[in-house]
Amino acid sequence: MLRNIIFYFLVLIQFINFAQAKIDVVYPTQKNTTINAPSVYFMGNTDKGADFFINSESVKLWDNNFFVHVIPLKYGKNEIKLTSKYNNNSESVIYTITRNKPLAQPAVKSEFIQKSPDSVLYSKTINDRATVREKPSKASNRVIDLQKNVVLYLTGHKGDYYKIDENSIKEFWIHKSNIIDPIQMQKKMNPTLKKIKHYSDENYDYSKFYLSHPVMYTLNQNANSIKLTLYGIIQEDKDGSKKTNYEHNFGYDSPIQGYDGYYEDGNFIFKKAKLPEFDVNSPLKNVKVFVDAGHGGSEKGSIGPTRINEKDINLAISKYLINYLQSDGAKVSYSRIDDTKVSLYDRVKKAKDNNAMISISIHNNALPSGKDPYMLHGTEVHYYNENAKKLAEIIQKNLVKDLNLKDNGVHKSSFALNRSTNPVSVLVEIAYMINPEEYLKLQEEEFQKKAALSIKKSLENYMISINTK
Repeated sequence: MLRNIIFYFLVLIQFINFAQAKIDVVYPTQKNTTINAPSVYFMGNTDKGADFFINSESVKLWDNNFFVHVIPLKYGKNEIKLTSKYNNNSESVIYTITRNKPLAQPAVKSEFIQKSPDSVLYSKTINDRATVREKPSKASNRVIDLQKNVVLYLTGHKGDYYKIDENSIKEFWIHKSNIIDPIQMQKKMNPTLKKIKHYSDENYDYSKFYLSHPVMYTLNQNANSIKLTLYGIIQEDKDGSKKTNYEHNFGYDSPIQGYDGYYEDGNFIFKKAKLPEFDVNSPLKNVKVFVDAGHGGSEKGSIGPTRINEKDINLAISKYLINYLQSDGAKVSYSRIDDTKVSLYDRVKKAKDNNAMISISIHNNALPSGKDPYMLHGTEVHYYNENAKKLAEIIQKNLVKDLNLKDNGVHKSSFALNRSTNPVSVLVEIAYMINPEEYLKLQEEEFQKKAALSIKKSLENYMISINTK
């Protein structure tokens, strides 16, 4: 009987030892894949106390037994063997990464197909986010996102992009999916501006432009002024000369915060956010702040080497930030305070619906293949509109100093969450989920609190800066 017990005990020990020799690869996600980049990083975890190798090269295991290791790729097939050795047992897994040589792509030139010279091409937008771009390419800079039913006249098309016929030194292009099929007409229906009305409420100052029909427009911020251009409307100057576009300049004594332009019942409305009353001893009092915890629900965001999801780190930092802001008297709204999926544009809408003055989107970063997580890491802040640049710079400076992170810069980036001019909107990438040292820090409660406190301090600095001349 005792002999049987000993036998089964030894078998159990061997089974446990064997079971502990494991490899959990988080990235790459497939064992056989094509990666057309000069390198690939392997990221994952193995057993505590194991010896870990990639292609017979000993690889460092960080706390919590995870690894992040960069492997150069040659052209063709690359067989990469991962081995974990533990208690005289080992496990190996082989990845086959194919890197193809770049093929010379023949230049494809789309010719501009011009409209008939004796007619006009009428169209109008069919989507509420009909993007107008500077060039006929999705990679081109955005000019404006138009609402549905804005009337456009076109001069022709290049590929799937139509050129908008406006009297401007700049070019405006719109994709065919955003407009009705152009209709040939004998002449334009010239828009008219009937009158302008100015009014205010608790949160905004408004200017309402009564138009015969919605037209293409742009808003351009310069220092403490914003120029509205309504295209196609004849404007007569004091000297009697005429311009084919109507221009209206809004000038202000204080730095410009949130502003927006949109159509309502066919009339164009421009609104500018009012600053809350300022108390130097409590700079965040009554300031409306929207906090967005990036990702959520089925959208995990970046995944760390021990399979902690970015969405959870984002949420933890955001909840601390919400509490700190509320304690200082700010009026806080948010996209989520639990593991809920929220669409990008619902996040933007929530910020607008709550009349937020400032929107902060909290994220943490990752990299594609071909990049080295040991070289590219740190903190960075993204803005898109000029009215958010100063806030982005203040947050970046404080995060780098307070968290002792590498300064990865302030970037002008066109993301849905920072494209809005109202509220003042920035997106913060606090650290990198795939850099070992930063990944360990992101899991620490104290680090999460320090990140939130640094952003809160940045908002205080910002409010002081815009209220102090």
